[in-house]
Amino acid sequence: MSRGPGKVFENNFEKSVPSYVKAYRIPDPPQSFNRTNNLRFSRKNPFDYFLWDSKHHILYALELKTVAGKSIAFEREGDEKGSGIHYHQALGLSEYNQYDGLVCGFVIEFRGMDTTIFLDISAYEQMLQFNSKKSFTIKDLDDYDIPYFVLPQKKIRVNYRYDIESLLNSRIELMEDKK
Repeated sequence: MSRGPGKVFENNFEKSVPSYVKAYRIPDPPQSFNRTNNLRFSRKNPFDYFLWDSKHHILYALELKTVAGKSIAFEREGDEKGSGIHYHQALGLSEYNQYDGLVCGFVIEFRGMDTTIFLDISAYEQMLQFNSKKSFTIKDLDDYDIPYFVLPQKKIRVNYRYDIESLLNSRIELMEDKK
């Protein structure tokens, strides 16, 4: 059974998590597997993962996205239907972001560029203010001076391994600078 690029990315990400970090993938609701709308209501996950950094006592709430090209689409409103970053995911991360000791954001793999970034939810919200389009690129982030972290990655034959530890350390440095 072949797996889509999203599941491959999640698998590669999980294999990259350091031993002192607990990764918990929030289970997808059953209706997400067969794309049915036959249910009266459906629970939508606010994001994909919790990562607990036991070394620094920081909890991460992360939504993982992978795109084939150099841009990622997003929904600005709850009634839009599109691919990429969904409105409810940004809303969920934003709600969790109000708590101290919690880092929330998107890990976005741009397969067309062999580049993966971490975009904090606050930086994403800042990007929404400047960007009138329904998608963004890394160049847009640079043009609008939106901060992001390039996640070092190493290709192992076909799959990648990500330097998750460098991401965790970068967030600790930012948190210390805010104090």
